[in-house]
Amino acid sequence: MLRLLLLLLGLALSGPLPSAVESAQILGLFGHPGKSHFDFFRPLFVALAERGHNISMYSYFPLKEPMANYTDYVFEGMPLLTDFVDLKGIEQQSDFLGIPIKMGNFFMLHDWSLRSCQVALHSPLIQELLKSSQRYDVIILEQFANDCLSAVAHLLDRPVIALSSCAIMSWHYQTLGTPHINSVMPMNFLPHTDHMGFVERLNNFFHFHIANALHKYITEPATDALIRERFGPGLPPINEIVKNTSLMLINQHYSLSGSTPYTANVVEVGGLHVGPAKPLPKHLQSLFDDSDLGVIYISWGSMVDPSTLSAPKLQALLSTISKLNRYTFVMRWIKKAMPENKPKNLHTFEWLPQRDLLCHPKVKAFVSHSGLLGTSESIYCGVPLLVTPFYGDQFLNAAAVVQRRFGVIVEFKNFDEHHLSRALRTILDDNFAMQMKHSTIAFRERPQDPLKLAVWWTEHVIATNGAPLVRSAGNNINWFVYNSIDIYICCLVIVLLCIGTVWKLFKLLRWLCGRRNDAKQNKLKKQ
Repeated sequence: MLRLLLLLLGLALSGPLPSAVESAQILGLFGHPGKSHFDFFRPLFVALAERGHNISMYSYFPLKEPMANYTDYVFEGMPLLTDFVDLKGIEQQSDFLGIPIKMGNFFMLHDWSLRSCQVALHSPLIQELLKSSQRYDVIILEQFANDCLSAVAHLLDRPVIALSSCAIMSWHYQTLGTPHINSVMPMNFLPHTDHMGFVERLNNFFHFHIANALHKYITEPATDALIRERFGPGLPPINEIVKNTSLMLINQHYSLSGSTPYTANVVEVGGLHVGPAKPLPKHLQSLFDDSDLGVIYISWGSMVDPSTLSAPKLQALLSTISKLNRYTFVMRWIKKAMPENKPKNLHTFEWLPQRDLLCHPKVKAFVSHSGLLGTSESIYCGVPLLVTPFYGDQFLNAAAVVQRRFGVIVEFKNFDEHHLSRALRTILDDNFAMQMKHSTIAFRERPQDPLKLAVWWTEHVIATNGAPLVRSAGNNINWFVYNSIDIYICCLVIVLLCIGTVWKLFKLLRWLCGRRNDAKQNKLKKQ
């Protein structure tokens, strides 16, 4: 009892526990100009600012309305990746013996990332940041196709938290020291799940290692060249710099992507962008109230321009909508005017409050591109999905949607009236919707809200000056040792030595037996 009282007294006198952080200086570095990525990151910084931390945010996406403790520094010189994908220009990915080949995604990301890095590194904002006397408690940045801004974090010499708006890119597993199990962990570009057959596992194996090799021998040297051009020689290579990552927060959750054996420094916070519900605008509320059987929502995200659908595919969509005339369709549509034969039950808008719309009880289905933000919101709200993936991790998300029975896929090559009508009939069935609502429970009901979890980990990294105890030793071990290749070789050598020894003993015994038999035969001959 005396020891307990002394312990409690010592804790009281020592002040607050390390996890209690007050008014930290937090630097955000986000050089990728993708709006959908930053839409996932922003709620964390807003929550941190509301808790009294001072946020210095370097990105392409300033707040629409200024808030206390949050200062924006806006990059310029790079077009934003919004509404830029022309659907007419999307070609079918090549297959080999029925195996999808998705490495074109790598080169697309490589090109985007190098251009955005060039702009960000040479921005006057970065020059001013490095000259500033301000000292930060933690630096939060995105780890995606290119990690060039990690060089800025290295120069500032502060703990780093990485954010990922999707599943971990294949080249970051080694950075974090977290395992990648080929048989149950599909890479980002592939339409596979955690249940793969032999051909899928073979495809996953080659894509994972080819992507890693391309990143190592193409992206990393190009990134190092950009860094040398900007800061001169002397910095470590980028693959060594990124190992100073204390923690990664990723937009994943096992209820969608499957249970994954991450190390302690990788934390799933999928769905943190799903904020509290807000009432719909009056014009939408009135439209929803007047709907007969319910509302079907159509949107392909911030980077796909739906007006670029080819004429046959657009007509197939319009014909499908007109035949489901007891449903109200709302669609995000910009730029071009709709064709004259637009169905009366289709209503188009340049902007829609997606999260609040999806959670409205009148919404019965979501026609989507399987982007992770919209997919997460749809699962949170219990709305079945009809997904048509176009590029990137959309194939991975779509496969998970089907496997978890959150929806069905209509591939872009099959985007016609027959496939669309059949898919919509499937997900509009009451039994399908009810089954999905039961599955939604796992996504919504968690021990801790994902946004609060992300805030807790951020403050923990600050309080512990980099959270050294959660880091994995695996990121400082080369692949030869990490995969125990040396152990396998040692065991193989031992087995071969044993086999060789046994073989020599066998030959010796045969020789001795032969000598003995020869002696007996000689003895018999003499007799």
